[in-house]
Amino acid sequence: MPFHYAIGFAVLFGATIGSFLNVVIHRLPLGQSVVRPRSRCPHCSWMIPAWANIPILSYVALRGRCWSCSAPISLRYPLVEALTAVVFVGVLWVAPSYTRLFAHWALGAALVAVAFIDLDHKIIPNSITLPGIVIGMALAFVDPPPGPLDALLGVLIPAGLMFAIAEIYERRSGAIGLGMGDVKLVAMLGAFLGVQAGFGIMVLGSLLGIVHGLIMMLFAGAGRRTRIPFGPALCLAGLFHIYDPMLFPGLIERLLP
Repeated sequence: MPFHYAIGFAVLFGATIGSFLNVVIHRLPLGQSVVRPRSRCPHCSWMIPAWANIPILSYVALRGRCWSCSAPISLRYPLVEALTAVVFVGVLWVAPSYTRLFAHWALGAALVAVAFIDLDHKIIPNSITLPGIVIGMALAFVDPPPGPLDALLGVLIPAGLMFAIAEIYERRSGAIGLGMGDVKLVAMLGAFLGVQAGFGIMVLGSLLGIVHGLIMMLFAGAGRRTRIPFGPALCLAGLFHIYDPMLFPGLIERLLP
């Protein structure tokens, strides 16, 4: 397939997956099925037909309002669809093989869902991270790198370090600093990307988390006791490492003399 056709496919496929991710983000934390019933307006319960559920385009055509009751539709829906399309194009650009392409598309979709669920509910569902760890480990046997040992160390060492930090902080302060969802998220990323990337995600994710916290303090009135989700920062760091596997070593080389 010519590359410009592949980009078009990635945009369409990514936006379609993004439409499904909107359902996952809304329903999964509530313990609801992500398959049934069909999508409906939360205001009037109008069952949304296929023509009104086309990613991005339907939102534009409906001018951001429900066709039945004219209630406003959240801008988040087309934003998630567009973001997923961008993520898929980025993965297509750097994927070393077809196997890694589809696997990292799945990983990118999982990261988008995790980021928004954590923002909304401050949880990271096990139903995403635990199967992700298994898939990442299986992928290491099918299409390395990372190989099986690298993937296994990527699960155990960065996640184990985060677990130790979380335990020490909780015992000394009496408060929860890192949730176990964050630990499992790093383990999933380490399974897909290897131990070196796992460490890089921890470092970059921590920096992004600090920036997020400062923004929340400056513009949203957050205080020292405010719970700020760490998952979105880790997800963004994970995407950076999908796009540039040598990001962490490159940073180290530039920082050290």
